[in-house]
Amino acid sequence: MDRKKDLIEELKRLRKKDPSYRDGKIISSVSTEPLNVALEAYRIFADTNALDTYIFPEVGKMESEVISWLGALMRKRDASGYITCGGTEANMMALYAAKKEHPEKKEVIVPESAHYSIHKAADLMGLKVIQTGLDEDFRADASLINDSLNKKTLAVVATAGTASLGAVDPVEEINELCAGPFLHLDAAFGGFILPFLENNTINYELENLDTITIDPHKMGCCPMPAGAILFRDTSYAEKLSVKPAYIPISTSTLSGSRSGGSIAAVWASIRYLGLDGYRRIVEGCMENTRLLCSRIRNISGAGLVTEPQLNIVGIKLPEIDRTAAELRKMGWSVAVNSELSCIRFVVMPHVTRETISEFAKDLQRILEKR
Repeated sequence: MDRKKDLIEELKRLRKKDPSYRDGKIISSVSTEPLNVALEAYRIFADTNALDTYIFPEVGKMESEVISWLGALMRKRDASGYITCGGTEANMMALYAAKKEHPEKKEVIVPESAHYSIHKAADLMGLKVIQTGLDEDFRADASLINDSLNKKTLAVVATAGTASLGAVDPVEEINELCAGPFLHLDAAFGGFILPFLENNTINYELENLDTITIDPHKMGCCPMPAGAILFRDTSYAEKLSVKPAYIPISTSTLSGSRSGGSIAAVWASIRYLGLDGYRRIVEGCMENTRLLCSRIRNISGAGLVTEPQLNIVGIKLPEIDRTAAELRKMGWSVAVNSELSCIRFVVMPHVTRETISEFAKDLQRILEKR
């Protein structure tokens, strides 16, 4: 008996029980099918530890190149940072850096639409969250942030691509309020989108922006886990640095051991696609987002929660739980936002025009039966 072969066959059977991105019906996820070159890069470096750069120096070199590339994407090539396991770790590191900068301050201003990881990080660090409201487009209200600022304010969090609706906060306005407080931008989703849109001004040219979260395993088309934290300069990481006695390196990362495979996968993806490749992906996703919105507007009973800024669409539907259940019976992997009575449709690279057409027809059939 070939045990390895049997195990591989069993794994393939198990995987087939869950949806595949290639089917196009995973429409509520911010992930997509990774590039083959990224998967191969991961395999080649899967046995390396990014903590042990004294053993695996090439992993360290690749990570430096990746951070430099991401920094340049955000208009600051000399930004520092590292590849995290995802946006949650990156957001945590941002608040940790803020706490190191201003240890006497304890309040963090967090708009209602911010990712839940910010609340987890604040709780772990004993920080008080001051939650602020949103405007009519579900973006952070800068005036309410201004009203909440005081001498206890440690940090302000802004988001470029909220988890529920892909909303982009008025980061430029918020930047003007943060000459004193630490300013963190959670661009886990929007970080691989905004730089490829016309007239984008959300980057390190904003003088008060301290840290940025970007997730390559979202629109970067990389396999998980692969997030990233960017610091404006090296001073932030220096304050977080630890020098273990038993290894000949210093580290500024939250996690100790880290997979060199993740770093290699990101390195390979950005080398393979480059700026032009990512621009084509973003343009395709945004074009398909506009197509989806057009189709939804023509379906009686369906509507948009708000005009999307990125490629996440909130589709408002009657009897949302029942409608979502019927969509699932038809093979659609959907997630419900119970507060807004909508489903979240994320137009990722695996979502094609044909996918959108099929979804619109299925949704119309469901609603016509009501």
